Amino acid sequence: MVLNLFPEDILLNIDAESCQEVLHLVSTHLFGEGKVKQSYEEHLIDREREYPTGLALGDINVAIPHTDYQYANTTQLLVATLKKPVEWHNMEDSDESIPVSVVVLSVFDKPEHQLEALQKIMGVLQNQELVAQIADADSAQQVIELFN
Repeated sequence: MVLNLFPEDILLNIDAESCQEVLHLVSTHLFGEGKVKQSYEEHLIDREREYPTGLALGDINVAIPHTDYQYANTTQLLVATLKKPVEWHNMEDSDESIPVSVVVLSVFDKPEHQLEALQKIMGVLQNQELVAQIADADSAQQVIELFN
């Protein structure tokens, strides 16, 4: 399975004040494209509250939110870069918040696709130089090339 990343699902320089606002914006975008079900946002936010997805990676921190497959209609990624970092709860210590600048949302409609999606994401995120280039990207095509 190839993990799809479409130009229309790369949202650059989102202006948001909170993690919840980012999750609302990306959910609304995906729902508008018919890629997720109406209940997706509610479940995404609930899951983030239970299991935070902020990753402290160094200079540029990333969040990798996702929710269960039954709320999605497709398998793909959405990448959002933020105009300014927003506070996100840390995956390793949910009492701690970290400033996040890049959000990589994995959407999957079959449970067996989750592991592959997360492996692909982590392969990119382990390279802080790539993460910095994604955060600074000024085109969707540039982000796609960095992920590939």
